[in-house]
Amino acid sequence: MADLVFGMLISRYRNLEACENAVRTGGTKAGLIGFELEGKTFGIVGAGAIGCRVARIAQAFGCTVYAWSRTQKKIEGVTWTDLDTLLSTCDIVSLHVPLTEETRGLINAEKLSLMKPSAVLINTARGPVVDAAALSDALNEGRLAGACIDVFDTEPPLPSDTPLLQAKNLTAAPHIGFATNEAFLKRAHLVFENIRAFLDGSPKNCV
Repeated sequence: MADLVFGMLISRYRNLEACENAVRTGGTKAGLIGFELEGKTFGIVGAGAIGCRVARIAQAFGCTVYAWSRTQKKIEGVTWTDLDTLLSTCDIVSLHVPLTEETRGLINAEKLSLMKPSAVLINTARGPVVDAAALSDALNEGRLAGACIDVFDTEPPLPSDTPLLQAKNLTAAPHIGFATNEAFLKRAHLVFENIRAFLDGSPKNCV
């Protein structure tokens, strides 16, 4: 999941889709000058296992990292702050909260209005955490520079008239954050360990 955050972000920052199209159609780098991650402020919304890993990778790229979460953890070099301050401060905001009644619509029109016009929003958490219509409007009206979205209100395939798919400066993926060969192997091991623990009379990962 953390790999995908930065894959999508770098694609957005460096205009990789447009760059490839330029190469294939005899174009040049004209109009395709991008941005670097170094020196940017990077906000983490939800500091679970994925959020913490994203924070460490962001630091490796030379970003200043801010975080907001229901519970604070000791993460070296990360500044904890409230959500509104994070949204108004950061150049990049990456969402890593679960979908609950409290987080549904967490990033709505009001919260989006706090973000810099030059900022990029990344959602690899759950689609309904973001008000998709409000995000579409912010992108199309130039109030937000870009968005990287792997999750939507419904699972792909999405209807062709889905508003977010018509938005400007959107990098989209069909919910693939978890879909790597390595992740599937790790999940299989977890299943085997759960079965073994259950048979031993000490079940774990209980829901």
